[in-house]
Amino acid sequence: MKTPSILPVSEAEGKKWPQFLAATLASLAVFTTGLHTGWPAPSLPKLLSDEYPYDISNDEASYVTIIGHLGNLCGGLLGTTLLDKIGRKKTILAIAVPQLVSFLLIILSYQLMELLYIARFVGGVAEGMTFTIIPIYIAEIAEPSIRGTLGTLISVTCMFGIVYANVVGSYLSIKITATTFLVFPALFILLFWKMPESPYYLLMMNKQDEAEAALKFLRRKASVGQELTLLIKDVNRQMSESGTFKDIFTIDSNRKAFLLMIGTRVVQQWTGVSAFGLYIQLLLGEATDALSPQIGSTILLFIQLIMAVLSTFFVDKSGRKPLLLFSTGGCCLNLLIQAVYFGLKEHTTVDVSVLNWFPLVMMILFVVLFSTGLGVVVNILNSEIFSASIKAKCVCLVNIIFALGMMSTTKFYQATADAFGLTVPYASFGLISLGGCVFLYLFIPETKGKSLEEIQQQLKGRKSRSSMMVKA
Repeated sequence: MKTPSILPVSEAEGKKWPQFLAATLASLAVFTTGLHTGWPAPSLPKLLSDEYPYDISNDEASYVTIIGHLGNLCGGLLGTTLLDKIGRKKTILAIAVPQLVSFLLIILSYQLMELLYIARFVGGVAEGMTFTIIPIYIAEIAEPSIRGTLGTLISVTCMFGIVYANVVGSYLSIKITATTFLVFPALFILLFWKMPESPYYLLMMNKQDEAEAALKFLRRKASVGQELTLLIKDVNRQMSESGTFKDIFTIDSNRKAFLLMIGTRVVQQWTGVSAFGLYIQLLLGEATDALSPQIGSTILLFIQLIMAVLSTFFVDKSGRKPLLLFSTGGCCLNLLIQAVYFGLKEHTTVDVSVLNWFPLVMMILFVVLFSTGLGVVVNILNSEIFSASIKAKCVCLVNIIFALGMMSTTKFYQATADAFGLTVPYASFGLISLGGCVFLYLFIPETKGKSLEEIQQQLKGRKSRSSMMVKA
């Protein structure tokens, strides 16, 4: 199937905006995933109140949040299965199906409460597919000079979804909120189906003519012969490896990339970010009365959104590793300071009421620090560090670690906060982040401005071949 010719092809040097267009429209699915991710924050207080027609305990409410991560595991496996069989584009379009079903089941849960658990699981399936597939698609359609910037769209659109869910969900009922959510998966299908398939995938399937058409669409050039030749060479070299699960562990560069991404995902999640996001309104209600939980959480999310947008301007200039180190180190210090505050408040007679504003200010600072690196760079690395032959399998396995990290940190936060107060989860997250700084400093490579093949050569310990790829 030929790439639709909805853009005129230019004889000039080419343009980058078609890549931004394709990445942005693909990221509409990430926006809807943000709705799923952000839904618990305003909805948990409602589930625990008389507004919802069923009585739900704190423990049951925690499983409403966690079961979505189980769906995430299944979604990652499903996305990986489809990714190399039906292609990146068709698999991305398929994400809309569980998204629609999830929101419909939330509406129907007013008649049968158990449907709420199924809804969250199905939404998690869509989430797992989203974060397995879309980073790969964006990395494969982008030129090296803007790959980082396009990769940040995933974080930006996800944050837009989370903010929308928080604002709308805070002031509308759970049923009406879910009803408004149904619009977005339908809109995504309508807008994205005209976008091209990944040239990498087309070359993997030996569809050279279609890959050339896709490149012309994405680069807006009449001739892409030089880049196509290099891509063919790169894809053939990477696909010369058999691409089995065994190759992840037996080929040194694959094993190195895999372990690096597992470590980075663990560091990201054990800052506690997922737990804070899911419990933000309940957390602010316990920690401070400086502002209402609804207003405080909205402020935090808007700041995170602003930082995600700002990151698009510097992620391809500052480099991946410096941003990760700054972000993780800042989060570590922030969390340990908050642990001291909660320790004084909960376990001593020291009066800290004069610092009632402190938890909100520190959470705002945490959001800023997390967003500058861990919030955007990890997704970019996950999309660019794996060889084409094992990319789908590796991203799936890393996504499983990601989902387990979200599940474990969320449950850890709820269990330790209920049993010991906020001191223990904050201190634990801070100390783990300290270890994360050491890991990132010692092992994470810099991938800024490198082609996907150059990154593979770097992992193999070979000299970078900067002349291999057409640079913008």
